[in-house]
Amino acid sequence: MSRSRSVNLAVHPRGGSLSETPDDVWESDDSVRRTVVIPTELADRLAAEAERRGLSVSDLLIEYADEGLRREGPEG
Repeated sequence: MSRSRSVNLAVHPRGGSLSETPDDVWESDDSVRRTVVIPTELADRLAAEAERRGLSVSDLLIEYADEGLRREGPEG
């Protein structure tokens, strides 16, 4: 059963990979757009948390990634 989502994520039910075509990518001076494939359950959790906090899923992912990278320190 397929469910529609209001998040900008490419979700593969088994968490597998999808091929990326040139139409899936664009870059500008301050951002890059790519297709991200994540498990459905995680996409649902991210969408719920983003909605609860009044953020877009993209903004939530940026926040989580930034926090994680800061914890890792400058040398990863």
